[in-house]
Amino acid sequence: MTRTFSYSIGIVAAFALGYLVAPRPEAVAHAQTKPEKAAYLLASTRVLKQEPMAAYGKAAGPLAQQAGLQVLARGQAGSTIHVLEGKWPFEGGVVVEKFRSMKALTDFWHSPGYQQAKKLREGAMQVNFIVAVEAVD
Repeated sequence: MTRTFSYSIGIVAAFALGYLVAPRPEAVAHAQTKPEKAAYLLASTRVLKQEPMAAYGKAAGPLAQQAGLQVLARGQAGSTIHVLEGKWPFEGGVVVEKFRSMKALTDFWHSPGYQQAKKLREGAMQVNFIVAVEAVD
């Protein structure tokens, strides 16, 4: 009986020691979540009126910046756009913008603030296309 009691005390002591030295949940490293993929907005437009576009830029710019906007490229048909295959049927230019994620881009695009700002460019810009595409892994 003494031997069984000593054995039991040893097991309890081992568990207690293990409990005391085990890391606490706040110190445990958790698997990192997969980072969001960037999203790109590609637009081909032609500015028709400068003044309304300046007002649009002032209103929409800060909202886009909050969504992580980075302008990666901008060019004009006939000067800085080089068609390598096919035909470029559009007048105006093209811009490539990068956002933190597709969610950040679409949240910005559909936000009440941007919808208000977008009204400022009505009739001041011809939109050929505006598309969003998610980055690859």
